[in-house]
Amino acid sequence: MSKRKIYEVSSSKDSEMEKSFLKESGLMASQRLDTDKDLLKASSFLSLYNGGPIVHPTQGRLSQYSPSCHMMDYIVHAMNRSLCNNFYFKRANPNYHPYILRLYFGVLFWIQCLRAGNDVNALSHKQHQFLNRFLDNHPPESLPVPNPLLALFTTLGKVYPSVPVKPGPARREHFMRRDLVEMHILPNIPGIFALLEDLNRLFTQDPPVYPKLGKHIPVKEDTVSTFGYHTFGLDDDDQWFLVSPGLQYKCEADQSLNEAFAERYPSFDFVPTAATDKLTSISSFLHMKRSVAWFNQVKEVAISAASYFDGSCTLSDCSPHGTAANQVVVCLTNPKHPPETPRCSADERSLYEFGYRLKSTAHNLPPLTQAAAAYSQTHIRMFSNHPCLASFGSKTANNGPFWNIRPIGSSVTDESSFYSIPMMVNRAMKTKRPSM
Repeated sequence: MSKRKIYEVSSSKDSEMEKSFLKESGLMASQRLDTDKDLLKASSFLSLYNGGPIVHPTQGRLSQYSPSCHMMDYIVHAMNRSLCNNFYFKRANPNYHPYILRLYFGVLFWIQCLRAGNDVNALSHKQHQFLNRFLDNHPPESLPVPNPLLALFTTLGKVYPSVPVKPGPARREHFMRRDLVEMHILPNIPGIFALLEDLNRLFTQDPPVYPKLGKHIPVKEDTVSTFGYHTFGLDDDDQWFLVSPGLQYKCEADQSLNEAFAERYPSFDFVPTAATDKLTSISSFLHMKRSVAWFNQVKEVAISAASYFDGSCTLSDCSPHGTAANQVVVCLTNPKHPPETPRCSADERSLYEFGYRLKSTAHNLPPLTQAAAAYSQTHIRMFSNHPCLASFGSKTANNGPFWNIRPIGSSVTDESSFYSIPMMVNRAMKTKRPSM
């Protein structure tokens, strides 16, 4: 091709680029001003910088809320009960134990909240670094989300779920941070590890003990006990630690499952713990400061569990941008019998019912979006007569301009739908091993 032809082709391309740029920039001939002529001559160069328009923030702040995993724990409890009753699942998955699924979904909840925060550039440097390291080792498409939890994980976004930058205590022996009510609503990963370690202690003592169904009670009623390096029974305020997220429900495993798990426990290669461990950073709190490799085997158990539920997906199907569901506040209603201060591990007297009323400043939300908010309850306002968590999600707790919009709409009260969730989970599970 001659130099002339090359030039003509190049000029043609430049012309098309200029036209495209002018059109996108709103600088068509009929709208140009004389003062723009010099800029128009340089349009082929300026087109390289046409991808970053000025964005004006809405009142200078992001709208956020503190997310709750209480409903997730309720659904995971229902899943564990169904899986523990499935002969085919247990036979095909010897590494399964209910505590392993509690651990997996607890970590996944934190990761999805971090993904949502990253989507709006709201993470601290350490949070951002950790999230990138985790996702490099465990990409979203490798992280299963069973069908019963799919709607819940898709709600974590939009008005973004804000999590503490320093989630854990300065020393593991403190068990939890006392100064953050949010830590009673977010998965207590060190607490779940304490359950696993206490169970393994029973397995390895002489003679070994394999707890019966619902009988793994690390801290018994009216006793002073050490659990997770913390001494319980001396301070009533500490008792609520015993029912923190991941620890609210009695162990779903029976004696035979616990005995089988005793042989598999060492293969998980969990990170060793100590009373003096500093758990303030997100990486330390999730037990991944030194290594994220131990999560591989935990993930394999979750993959097997997800395969027993039709319609299961992965975290890549749960956009960190989220849906509009968390523009809805799920206001929990006062129960007839308020929860009591727990007196032992997984004390059922401290549980509450998930009756609710929806409220939102958003208009014309699709019915499916409202249903997702009600089902997932990741954005809640606690009822006023809860003895420990009454202040959680209060009207002054949500930050950002979205919450200042008026008027606020509301729904009728629903105090019974949550009772159907265990039955729905059980029906959704395959009775036999899925075909590969």
